[in-house]
Amino acid sequence: MMIYEPKNRLDVTTPKGDGVVWLVTDYGHETDTIYTIIINDTGELWQFCHRDIIVKPNITFRRYGKNTSMDKI
Repeated sequence: MMIYEPKNRLDVTTPKGDGVVWLVTDYGHETDTIYTIIINDTGELWQFCHRDIIVKPNITFRRYGKNTSMDKI
């Protein structure tokens, strides 16, 4: 098992609302990676698999999202 705390803020959208990735836990080859997210509106901590979260756009890191084109920037 490996627990990783991202150095850069990673804003995400989850089924519980928008939040920030606090920890990433990798249990090994046979299981999903678990993301511990702090939910912005409530301060609650929830854990999600990668299929349950979407990283928000951030043009600084060239992550433009579905509806934004590089031609517009």
